[in-house]
Amino acid sequence: MVTVEELISWVLRIGVLSGVAITALGFFLSADLAWAGVLILILTPFMRVLMAGAYFLARKEYPFFFLAAYVIMMLVIGSFLRIS
Repeated sequence: MVTVEELISWVLRIGVLSGVAITALGFFLSADLAWAGVLILILTPFMRVLMAGAYFLARKEYPFFFLAAYVIMMLVIGSFLRIS
């Protein structure tokens, strides 16, 4: 059986490796492809927190679920705020 730590580790690895590979390809092929790779790199930590939150909710560990939900909320709000 796969533990949640192993699953999250695979998500992070796949996110980073695919993001870097797509970004590198984008430098040679298309700027849009490079931006897609950067977007994957940006969304990788978000997916990690989302998976952890789902795990905590399934195990009924509500304090940790609310902490993960708070982190997700801060990531979303932070991505829309423009601080200059």
